[in-house]
Amino acid sequence: MKETPLSRRFTIPLIALAAVVAASCSGAATHSPSAADSRAIPSAPPVAPRAAYKGRIAFDYRRAIWVMKADGSGRRQLTRPGAGNDFDPSWSPDGKRIVFRTSRGRYKPDPGGIGAEGIFVIDVATRKERQIQPPQGGLFPAWSPDGKTIAFSGTRGNPHEDGILLMNPDGTNVRDLGLPTGGNECATWSPDSSKLAFCHHGGDGNWAVWTVNADGSDPRQLTHPTLTLPRGSGGDSPGPWSPDGKRLSYYSGTARDLFVINADGTHARRILRWRGGDSPNAWLPSGQIVFAHWPSDQARRADWYSIRPDGTRLQALPWLRGAGDPLDWLPAR
Repeated sequence: MKETPLSRRFTIPLIALAAVVAASCSGAATHSPSAADSRAIPSAPPVAPRAAYKGRIAFDYRRAIWVMKADGSGRRQLTRPGAGNDFDPSWSPDGKRIVFRTSRGRYKPDPGGIGAEGIFVIDVATRKERQIQPPQGGLFPAWSPDGKTIAFSGTRGNPHEDGILLMNPDGTNVRDLGLPTGGNECATWSPDSSKLAFCHHGGDGNWAVWTVNADGSDPRQLTHPTLTLPRGSGGDSPGPWSPDGKRLSYYSGTARDLFVINADGTHARRILRWRGGDSPNAWLPSGQIVFAHWPSDQARRADWYSIRPDGTRLQALPWLRGAGDPLDWLPAR
């Protein structure tokens, strides 16, 4: 999953998100997750076998972008940000480039405080990088699985309002999906690049998970959390899609845990009940969901685990300790 709206400056951990209220949408499902949809958590989950995890991971560590193999070997620092902060990486599907957000570069002021900064692309082999979104800045860059498009959030006229924008990987042909008024962030692509999940609020700062076609048509609200804390205090945030595109993981601001929901908004199911907060980052071809667990509000770095979408096979991934949340996992081909 990508970073959440309230954690985008890395000053508020994911678990600080609270409950939300969101406007209804025509045809949206109204299933309320049941507290019974969870399993007990063992005191010490077993450590996963490293050999079972394939692919490559991009992550931030000490304000720079790093890469490594999924088993933790071959750690390598890519960027040299100096006094800047580089974070929120997203792989190109061929594994040759990474798009990321950074405090470096040149971009317009951000009077609304949405968090818009520079968006850079770096070549993994040569480490050559360049800024691809200098005019307005942005946040939450996400490379489409077909490699043709990068989605990001950016301001659109009103400095306190952001939309989901698309651009070519070289930064050209920027276009607005024209989503409903308010905040629109946290875009994640479906595996076939036909849809995006995103978080939206109608101006009150309380976020819900929505989906939209890649051409901007058919926006649909999937989650309808119950407001239990003050308006504007947080909300739901989408994580990765299942490999077949039929389901979506998300972080629930109400429960502060990991949920799975059908892509049509039905059958939302809580798969964890664990003290702290849980942020889904990857849904692997094996079926495991990789997530960051924040044990307390004071935690500066997350612990990493994987779990199946039915709540079974919880395993610890200690070799990911220190990797920033969010990270991006490129499965092995």
